[in-house]
Amino acid sequence: MKKFAANNGFTLIELMITLVVVIILAAIAAPSFNNMIRENRLATQANLFLGSLQLAKSEAIRRGAQVTMIPESNTAGEWHGGWRIFTDWNRNQTFNGDANATDCSTEGQDCYLLFQESIGNNLTLLGDSQYQDWIAFTPSGETLSSGGGLPMGTFTLCTPNTNGRDIVINNAGRMRVEEGGAAC
Repeated sequence: MKKFAANNGFTLIELMITLVVVIILAAIAAPSFNNMIRENRLATQANLFLGSLQLAKSEAIRRGAQVTMIPESNTAGEWHGGWRIFTDWNRNQTFNGDANATDCSTEGQDCYLLFQESIGNNLTLLGDSQYQDWIAFTPSGETLSSGGGLPMGTFTLCTPNTNGRDIVINNAGRMRVEEGGAAC
């Protein structure tokens, strides 16, 4: 009597059904995955900007000099093109040093502390009326702004189809990131 080996493989129909199920599950998961990627990009860029603000504040306190942060863009309120942070010894919100000055060992001479390039990824970062042109921190850590008055304001980080993030600053210089209240 002959014994036949057991068939341990898949039939073509079983393979096709498995592939259809995998494709359906991938189609259901893809929009959620895209949303997760957008949310992570927002969180990353919001934290990057918040870190830059905190660097400016801590350097102002550490150095005992005003530290100013200005956008790279020539359009008022647009910060998504990048920003520069520098010591501002004469408190005029303008860099008055050598264009390549990154050596901050000379007291009384402006120097760059950070160059941040464009944030990209279809993101926009806009300063409200308080932070159109610059934000500065005094040696005591207080905030100064181009809008004058009480320097309480918000930077809004947006990407299409999300609520975005707001970087909120109070007049004492405390900063926080919160989810935006309206769709971008």
